[in-house]
Amino acid sequence: MTTTPREGGRTALDELRDTYREQLDRLAAERDAARRQARIAQAQADVARADLASLKARVQELLTAAARHLPDLPAAEGPDESARALPAAEEPGDAARAGADETARALPAAPDGTADDPAREERPARAA
Repeated sequence: MTTTPREGGRTALDELRDTYREQLDRLAAERDAARRQARIAQAQADVARADLASLKARVQELLTAAARHLPDLPAAEGPDESARALPAAEEPGDAARAGADETARALPAAPDGTADDPAREERPARAA
């Protein structure tokens, strides 16, 4: 590498220094963008947790109200202590199955009156 000025009056060292500064500026901009995205994601996660807590409370209120008006309705089970904390990371399929299991336990099964119900009209099968 030569330190003698070239045609434009810049040395190779000056060019290298400028390239290095440009790269540092790019990396700093990427870092700042990643930090902004992380803050946004954290804020969205906080809102989602608050929404979930609100929904859980509302479901509990509705189940309590339903139990008052429907004495045959089984008592609503409170959430497990272990289910209160969100897991660090789950596979998407695992979370969906876990949610379905909790829903199945919390809600009573619908009465199956379709087999012997004379009031039910028979519908003709659709042609494909």
